[in-house]
Formats: sequence, C-alpha cells, structure tokens
Amino acid sequence: MILSSHYVIKDILHTLKRKDAEEVRKICSKYAGRYRNDKELTAICSMVADEMEEITEKDILDIESRLEELASIRKLDNTGGTGLWYSDRRRLNR
Repeated sequence: MILSSHYVIKDILHTLKRKDAEEVRKICSKYAGRYRNDKELTAICSMVADEMEEITEKDILDIESRLEELASIRKLDNTGGTGLWYSDRRRLNR
C-alpha cells in the first residue's frame, strides 16, 4: 500500500495556511485521488475540502495540528525511523 509522504502533507499544510478555499479544495482532491488507500490523508482532505467555506479558525488550527502530526509520523516512516531492516548495520553476519 502506498501512503503519502511528508512532502505531500506539507504541501497541503502550506496551501491551507494561505487560506484560499479554492486552492485548498483543488490540492486536497488531487492528493486524495492519488492516495486513495491513505485513510488518514483522505479523512483530513474530506474534512478540509467539504467545509472550507464555513470552517472556523479553531477548526483550521485543529486541521493544521493534525496535518503536522501526520507529517512527522510519515517522515519517520518513510526515512527509516524504528522500522529499519537491520537493528545494527555493523553486525550483518552475526
């Protein structure tokens, strides 16, 4: 299963901070269509894209914090983190 990277999530976050409702809808529909199996991303994108007109400042801050948290998780997942193949690369033959 292919999940979105932290770069995709940061792109959505930067677009959201510009507060242009039409751009946010476009980018969310673009990435939600591209990463259909990514449940976390599609949930956030559907929440953002559907309600951008009547969304409050508190909701925007909540969405931004969820996006930042998801970006940090994905950064660890995609760059190795604790899920590396080898626990110690110096001792491959032991």
